[in-house]
Amino acid sequence: MGIFKAWNKLSLFTRIMVGFVVGVVVGLIFKEKATRVAFLGTILTRLLTMVVAPLVLGLLICAAADVKDFKTLGKIGGKTLGIFLSTTAIAVAIGLILSNVMQIGAGFVMPAEVSYTAKEIPSVVDTLMDIIPTNPFNALSTQNLLQIIFFALLLGFALIKLGDKGAPVLDFFRAWTEAWKEITNIVLEFTPFGVFGLMANIVGQYGMDVMLPFIKTIAACYITCFLFTVFVQGGLMVGLYARISPLKFFKVMKEAMLFVFATCSSVATIPINLKCTKKLGVSDKIADFVIPFGAVMNMNGTAIYEAVAVIFASQVFGIHLTVTQQIMVMVTAVLASIGTAGIPGSGLVMLTIVLNAVNLPLETIGLLAGIDRLLNMARVIPNIVGDAAAAVVVAKSEGELGPVRED
Repeated sequence: MGIFKAWNKLSLFTRIMVGFVVGVVVGLIFKEKATRVAFLGTILTRLLTMVVAPLVLGLLICAAADVKDFKTLGKIGGKTLGIFLSTTAIAVAIGLILSNVMQIGAGFVMPAEVSYTAKEIPSVVDTLMDIIPTNPFNALSTQNLLQIIFFALLLGFALIKLGDKGAPVLDFFRAWTEAWKEITNIVLEFTPFGVFGLMANIVGQYGMDVMLPFIKTIAACYITCFLFTVFVQGGLMVGLYARISPLKFFKVMKEAMLFVFATCSSVATIPINLKCTKKLGVSDKIADFVIPFGAVMNMNGTAIYEAVAVIFASQVFGIHLTVTQQIMVMVTAVLASIGTAGIPGSGLVMLTIVLNAVNLPLETIGLLAGIDRLLNMARVIPNIVGDAAAAVVVAKSEGELGPVRED
């Protein structure tokens, strides 16, 4: 009993870190045999997937009701989208510059057979039309977050307009949201074991050998994500604008960062990211809107990956990209981050769009497939940190930012 009591007294971050480290060690020691514990990671991701859609539905219905008018929500939404687009452009620019300096594709030996069949890229009109659900219950069952966001905001406003008639339904969704928050807290207790299973499986399956031919590409992605996260998100957005110490910011965000690094899922990290964002002093109204919205729309880290992949492709295949073409890559990546929002495998679709924009071979995707998980672990961190930083900036601009809680 003493061990269990001591375990439960540890913070969630410490328990996740223990699961993370033990998983890596088990993967290194047992190699392929370590994949047998992958089911623990599967259980965790299934549990989190279970809570995300109903939690987001309740949060956004209540958020829309608390805002109370379209004008205010439009202002908050406009600021949020503007932050996402501008930071994505900065992320791409940093990725392009660093990848060029590091010459990440130089000296790469092309494998004998590399192929990739491009997925069909949806048109902008189709993407916009897909935001509107034909059946909101189907959107919930298929985890289509963009459609859930649209429906939830519409229903929240309708309930407010109904006044007293809508109050019982609104009270139901407030209770619904609290219930799903409690379920989420229960699910999070399993996180250390799930992270252990995920890391043991990843390290046991891929080992360290897969990294060697791509070491400069992996390094470029990780270094760019680090620089962008620390200096742009933590330094400029949170430190300079919101006047919150970057050290305090990252201390509060550590649970969400470690969790998303292990799971590679921005959507699954919504519950933890919400908890961390509210600790930063962001009001419920702002956090409940920006974090679910950002999990779908904000692709800072994915945009960095696109930039790294484009420079890698150009250098491997010996195709010189002009400054104008690299600017086109930046613009295309920013626009694609909106156009592919809510599409399964959106990162892959984004890369297809960006490669096509500058006529680079789609075989690049096949080349990078072997290290995609390693790259994904890096690029999801700027995504979720960017959501929290954007929420802090919006809250500061709206007078909705309180003191930081580090408990």
